[in-house]
Order: sequence, then C-alpha cells, then structure tokens
Amino acid sequence: MQLPLFDSPDTAVAQPAAAFAALDEARAAALACTRCGLARTRQRVVFGAGAAPARLFVLGEGPSEADDASGTPFSGPSGRVLDAWLRTLGTSRAAVWVSNVVRCRAAELFGKRPRNRPPRPSEIKACRYWLDIELAFVAPEVVLCLGATPGRVLLGRGFKLDRDRGRWATGPGGILVLPTYNPAYLLRLRSQQRAAAEAAVAGDLALVRTRLAPADTPP
Repeated sequence: MQLPLFDSPDTAVAQPAAAFAALDEARAAALACTRCGLARTRQRVVFGAGAAPARLFVLGEGPSEADDASGTPFSGPSGRVLDAWLRTLGTSRAAVWVSNVVRCRAAELFGKRPRNRPPRPSEIKACRYWLDIELAFVAPEVVLCLGATPGRVLLGRGFKLDRDRGRWATGPGGILVLPTYNPAYLLRLRSQQRAAAEAAVAGDLALVRTRLAPADTPP
C-alpha cells in the first residue's frame, strides 16, 4: 500500500479552493505568496496556465530559469518539447492546464550562477496548497505527471519513475494519473538514450490520447 506524501489526499483537493470564488482570484493571491523560503529568491510566482476546467492537467516539478523570468510554466526549451507532445495528443495549451508542483524556481548557486535544484519537501508541502486549488478548479479527468517529483506528490512516497512510468494510477479525489518523463530529462540525454526515452514517451502519450478520446471515436 502506498502512503500519501501529505495528509488526507482525498480531501486536500476540495478544501483550499473554498477560500476563492474563482481561479483568477487564487492566482492573484498566489503572486504574493510567502509560504516558503523560495519567496526570497524568485523573480516571479509561476502559477498554472491554460484552460479551466480542462480534461488534461500537465504537472511538472518546478519553474525553470526561463519560467522564472516569464511567469509562464514550461516557457523555455522544455516547453517546446511539451508543445510537441500536446500536438501529438491532438491538443494545445489553450485546451489543457499546465502547472508545477512548486510555483517558484528552486535554485542554488553554482559558482556565481544559480542552477536549478529539486524542490525540498518543505517547499513542496507549502506549495501543495496552490496545487490542490488548481486541481479543484480545473477538475481534470487525467493528470500527466512529468517526472518523479510530481509522481511522488500525487501517488505517494512509494512511487518510482523507473517502475511506474506509463502505468495508470489513481491520485487524489480519484483522478487518473499517468507518469512519464520530464521534457528537461530528455533534453539532457545523448542520442541513443534520448531516442529510447522518446519512444517510451510516445507510448505514454498514446495511452493518454486513448483515454481522452471521445467515446464515438474509432480505435
């Protein structure tokens, strides 16, 4: 049995949204968020973007340097890969919701230049408030988790990307979750490894497309 990363995953999706009348109201509040230490180092809060409600919710780990500058999730090279994946699904950002586990860039100095790092558990826990609000307002049928961190957040500490990628699972509130690789991971791979990962992602996207296809669509 997998244990939830945070308490009461089934109720967490519904409760925080009650504090806001609309998603835009929640976004405005999030822009001034100081729930964790990332508020001291960010340029911008990168709230989710797209359609709400939406059948598909795409969940990454956290904002990149480009996202921190633009205020838009997946706005750099990883975003171009994601856009190609969405085209494969027959959709676009205008019809889905794209967000991250944390809404502020997690970075540490590498020499004189900040470098992305994985968000810390305390940062993930603080930002879960906003994720639950987004999930409640978007009310997706499917969450496509990009990488290990969003998989653990929605499916529990027992989640392992190398084992569970491409497998349907049930997340908070009964939402269907499918984990796959993060575009940033693919961009770091060499040619043969990248080709293999891209093939794996293609299979995962085919699962999502089939799941979201209208009932009267021929197989």
